[in-house]
Amino acid sequence: MRVPISITLPACILIAVFVFWLGSQDKEFMEPPTPERLVEISDEWEKSRPNIPSPKPINAALLADPTPITPQSPPQVENKKPDSLPPGDFELAPSLTEYGTYGDKGAEAMIQLATLLETKAQYQRALLAWERVIDTSNPNTQERKLATQAIQRLRNNLPPWNPDPTADITLTLHAGATFKEKEPLTSVLKSAAETITVASGHTVKVDTKISFGKSSEIKTPRIPVAIWFSYSASSVDGVRAETSPISFMVDPQQPQTLKDQVSYGIYALLRTQLTTKTNFSALPELPSVLQADDLLHYHITRLMWREFALSIQE
Repeated sequence: MRVPISITLPACILIAVFVFWLGSQDKEFMEPPTPERLVEISDEWEKSRPNIPSPKPINAALLADPTPITPQSPPQVENKKPDSLPPGDFELAPSLTEYGTYGDKGAEAMIQLATLLETKAQYQRALLAWERVIDTSNPNTQERKLATQAIQRLRNNLPPWNPDPTADITLTLHAGATFKEKEPLTSVLKSAAETITVASGHTVKVDTKISFGKSSEIKTPRIPVAIWFSYSASSVDGVRAETSPISFMVDPQQPQTLKDQVSYGIYALLRTQLTTKTNFSALPELPSVLQADDLLHYHITRLMWREFALSIQE
């Protein structure tokens, strides 16, 4: 049988009210519980609460503040100033080897010294210091360029180092070729000899000697030429020391090119001799210059020319 909703709804409300009344008829909601009742409630709660294990203690080290990380900056490279080199006693005349013992201080220190000497109007000493940049200080390309420019500036305004022609060292510049016309090579070789004499500060005097072989009937645009140096002893036996020769191909019809090639050949020959026989700083293989004569004038120091001549004697 289906009970009408008009009966079901009131019946549900009456049942709910009856159950509430039945469960709370002995309860007192307006008065606070007594202490005994609070203890009883606490005991009942302890007995009925779920058994949850206590949390593990947290490691104190994990709670401590982490060690601060200090950012590491890259090591600072100190810009070490070059050593100040002693300028020497201005009351005494310098030697051609002046400042040569300071080569291990580096080119920068030597440049600093040379500049100081120029500011003090000690031009002969300044020239010597600039020359030490080239021959004892192992300069880089820029330092070498700076030194050669200073040498050119100073040398043109100073007298020759050796004014006594009887105190120079005499070398002979030899050449061997099969030119039909002797004049071009003869003129070029004499010009190179004069250049070396001036470039060495007249510490070295250079004579020339050319051997012309029989020319071939076959015409070729380029002809081989060999050059070398020799030192003749002044003794009666005439003992002579020579450098190894260096050879190259030339066109006799182009005198300026012939002159440049002879200068390049002399430079290469001298560079090889100095590298083998001395402790000078190595010369570049072939510096790029506008004029070949500049190689012999300003890229080789007066001391190098003198030691080159002495090394042949040995």
